[in-house]
Amino acid sequence: MLALNGIDLSFDRVILKNVDFQINANEIVGVVGKSGAGKSSLLKIIAGISAPDNGTIWMNEKRMPNANSLLIPGFPEIAMVNQDFKLDPYHTVEENIREAVLSLPIMERDKRVTNLLRIFELQKIAKSKAYLISGGEQQRLAIARAIAKKPRLLILDEPFGHLDGFLRQKMSDFLVRIREEEKLSILLVSHDGQDVLGLCDSICFLQNAKLSKKKKAEKVYYDCSNLSLARLFGPVNKIELDGKMCCFRPDEYELSNENGIAVTFQRSVFAGAYYLNYFLDTKGTSIVLYGLTTLNGINSFRIKRKFN
Repeated sequence: MLALNGIDLSFDRVILKNVDFQINANEIVGVVGKSGAGKSSLLKIIAGISAPDNGTIWMNEKRMPNANSLLIPGFPEIAMVNQDFKLDPYHTVEENIREAVLSLPIMERDKRVTNLLRIFELQKIAKSKAYLISGGEQQRLAIARAIAKKPRLLILDEPFGHLDGFLRQKMSDFLVRIREEEKLSILLVSHDGQDVLGLCDSICFLQNAKLSKKKKAEKVYYDCSNLSLARLFGPVNKIELDGKMCCFRPDEYELSNENGIAVTFQRSVFAGAYYLNYFLDTKGTSIVLYGLTTLNGINSFRIKRKFN
């Protein structure tokens, strides 16, 4: 549906270099990168707000115009929600959505507003002014307003940055729902890989001005070949084994008393659905293993890869 070819962007340094990217219809894609990696710059180029130095953007095999040639910034087929939401604070929730669809006939307009209030569970606060509702409700309102004109692609910049665990899960549920009901593709960026693991169909990294190829979430999580990127998705163990450095996730193991890695138990930390079990190997390297119970009786284990 959307394709980027050879996108370059530089300011005082190279921000993006020869970026190729594609997102399919009804796909949810996550872009993960550290702060300052150029994620927001990439989103602005895709949305038609900023122009790249080189490269082209295609939507449904139609080449999109250069952003510098647009009288009004942005492509109508693409909606973007920033971290500041850009709501009308003294207008009600309903008015904020209605303002986005004023060009529609009255009957169609009313139906669209009612449907979006339902999808985002905003009916009970429809008459409340935007500045009086919670941050999570403001975010849902901002997304409802953004998709009111039925774009083909929704872009979200750090959508989970200010949400607690419960609201993150709820927002993920809303995004899956609107993907299905609105037939949307969704692109989101985050500096925290754990934000995108359970939501995205595929994930790619932005690092050193390069965008990696898309991979399935499971393969991204268990690929520890690049330690700094792997740690964006959670804990990684790094130990020396047979003279070589070995990296593995805390659940990539099996208990073994034969030919295992000798360890000394240190402590367990209850983390809700599982325990974090901390060990030291014979060289004093700290190791954490996940377990459904405390592993205080364990003195040896073997690494068991989830993906080869």
